[in-house]
Amino acid sequence: MVGIIASTRLEAEAIIKQLKKTEKICIQQKMFYAGLFGEHSSAAICICGVGKTNAAHGATILIERFNPDILFNIGVAGAYPSSGLRIGDVAIAEKEIYGDEGLKIKNGFYTMSALSLPLVSLPHTRYFNEFPMSIPEGFGDFPHRGNFITVSTCTGTAEEAKERSERFNALCENMEGAAVAHVCLLCGVSVSEIRGISNIIEDRELGPLNKSDILAAAESVQRFFLETLI
Repeated sequence: MVGIIASTRLEAEAIIKQLKKTEKICIQQKMFYAGLFGEHSSAAICICGVGKTNAAHGATILIERFNPDILFNIGVAGAYPSSGLRIGDVAIAEKEIYGDEGLKIKNGFYTMSALSLPLVSLPHTRYFNEFPMSIPEGFGDFPHRGNFITVSTCTGTAEEAKERSERFNALCENMEGAAVAHVCLLCGVSVSEIRGISNIIEDRELGPLNKSDILAAAESVQRFFLETLI
């Protein structure tokens, strides 16, 4: 069983259309699509909504209801200029990192580790801001792989983009990934994250991102997922 989670229908539309014998289910205000890839590979897709709480909620239901062997978190992301990524590129997460869990004071930002407040405590390991991710088999040499940051407030200035990317050695940011990785760690489920780049982070004004760029990123990551992983 393959689990797939995306924040919006746009980010999973093409994958949903590839399912056969599809069953549409609403659970606790979340939409799920269960079916088959081909004739034998079962899958369940969750459209969780935007943000950490929606992502954690959706991932928990997906795991408890459908018991996936692996969970794929797919969607779009904003790339930091230092990453070298371009709009439409696909990137794979090596780590997912909570980018704004911690303490921000006059002389800088301090992570949960600096505060000695683990988010997960297991018998032999404590996890603070960073969570390990599974790299899909055969993608060890994939060129666009690295750390992803999850934020509650999207970065809208070049200065903060530089600061965040350097602090965590990160490629891009999103609003759900670390929450999904957090839940998967607690539940003992392997998780991979694959995102298409919808924008390069820079100084911006209030307003939506370019719709055609978002669509191109969503299409590219779904095409990559279907052609190379399914």
